[in-house]
Amino acid sequence: MNTQEKFEIILKTAKELADDYGEQGWVGDCNDFTQASSSVSQALTNTDVESLWDEFRGGDLHCSDMTFTFTRQGRDKIITVKNCP
Repeated sequence: MNTQEKFEIILKTAKELADDYGEQGWVGDCNDFTQASSSVSQALTNTDVESLWDEFRGGDLHCSDMTFTFTRQGRDKIITVKNCP
């Protein structure tokens, strides 16, 4: 599976989560996100999600009418996904 296909799975998963959790958005660690992605595809791995987190750590990604925020809580790599207002 190529990088573009993995990113499409990430975007589809994020959209589902952002829609389900409304204004507050979804918050979880990389493993939580990988587990949530199973409703879209079984192909995404925790390593794939952690690679995305490593790329944007401490920052935001605005993509497909969503905002991803990448932070740490202790040792955990946290992702927050919200729909843009």
